[in-house]
Amino acid sequence: MTSRMRAVELVPAAKGSGLLNSLIDSLLSERHLVEELTVIMLRQRVAVTAEDLQGVDDSVYAVQRVLHTLGEARKRRHALNTRLGFAEDIALRDLIEVMGDNAPEALRAAGRELQDTARTLANEVAVNRQVLRESLASGDAYIRALVNAAEPRLGYGESRGLSEGARPAHLLNRRI
Repeated sequence: MTSRMRAVELVPAAKGSGLLNSLIDSLLSERHLVEELTVIMLRQRVAVTAEDLQGVDDSVYAVQRVLHTLGEARKRRHALNTRLGFAEDIALRDLIEVMGDNAPEALRAAGRELQDTARTLANEVAVNRQVLRESLASGDAYIRALVNAAEPRLGYGESRGLSEGARPAHLLNRRI
């Protein structure tokens, strides 16, 4: 996925437009970071299916790095919300609703783009969860098949001649 061109234009010079432009830029930055997370999710999925442990490890590190940066971008947006006279953690849709007709189209468009990108990321995360679950389940099944195919181990005080119905003792924690 490539980053889309900036689909919104900045607000023309007017009272408070500098802060609004900063808010729009903040939303676009957040969108870019969410797009980056989506790309990482796709790379992670490829690494899992290819059993590339280094690729999976690299993707986990990359996710942590981008999430940290995204957290900083959100702090910036919260500070801008406050400077515009709104609650720090006001939801974007609520901010636009409160602004009413004074909310510039550029702000509305940036918000829509961020929400669309976040939905795409949520879908990719859901797919990755499923891929990881299936990968873990198949690995678990493989281990169980190997353990069950091996000759039964004897427990303390048991002999090879097990009585009928007796089960061999295993020193394996199957809850892992």
